[in-house]
Parts: sequence; C-alpha cells; structure tokens
Amino acid sequence: MSLTKNEVEKLVQLGFKRASYADEVYPQDIFQYEGSSWVIGGRIMPDSTLLSAEAIYKEGTWIPSLEDLLTWFEDNDYLFEMGYIGNGYKIKAVDVNGCEYKAKGSTPIFVCYHVLLKILEKQGGQLKPKTYEVDEVEIIDRKDLS
Repeated sequence: MSLTKNEVEKLVQLGFKRASYADEVYPQDIFQYEGSSWVIGGRIMPDSTLLSAEAIYKEGTWIPSLEDLLTWFEDNDYLFEMGYIGNGYKIKAVDVNGCEYKAKGSTPIFVCYHVLLKILEKQGGQLKPKTYEVDEVEIIDRKDLS
C-alpha cells in the first residue's frame, strides 16, 4: 500500500519534503512516472547503484514510504503514538509546544498521511528549517561489503 501521486502532491504543496541530509534518491524509492509506479532498484551497500532509468526519478513524482513519513515526524521533533484499534489505525502526534494532532485511517501509511495533512495545514508550510552538522564520519572498509 502506498500513497497516490495526488496525495503526495497535496503534502508537497503544504511543505512536505525529504530530509535535507538524505540522498536525492535511494534504490528502494517508489516514483510515479508516466502513469506507472516504479521501484528504482539497485545495490544498497556499500554504495548505491541505481537500476532504473534516470528519467524515472528526475521527472517522476517521489512517493514517500511509511518509513519516510515516520522519519518526517522524527526530523521535525514530533512525538507520536500509533495503534491498531480493531478496524483501522489511530495516531496522535505532539509537537515541542505540546500541540496535539490526531487522525484515524485504514492503514498505517494513511493514518500518517491524514495527521501530516493536519500538521502541515496548521503550520501553513512554515516549518522551522533544521540544520545538521556532521561531527564525525567513520569509513567502513570491509571486503564483504564490496
């Protein structure tokens, strides 16, 4: 189950985007391109090698996964609780000021989508930009990863 192109476009119009520290595209990413859904595919470790044609991820629409949506909460300092309630899911997200946002949905990805819409609509696309500073990098040189 994934979001549709129209649902993603609503999120993007309200300010949703991939974290600034993330790569532009990953092998496991899904893109909507010319009416078809594509998984980019390729090698993940030790460095990414993409299999799909460049046009798919350059011209297509990135379809965030559940993990991407959950990462957004973490990166924007939202605490959240999600649970299965018998006939669907519910979520409560809380910002650093204690403001709560709640939603229900049929699947985990849709409940996250609905609460993200509420958050982004209230924020008016004006989320605080986050900056990251790399303190230390460790290069892993292992023959079994080559």
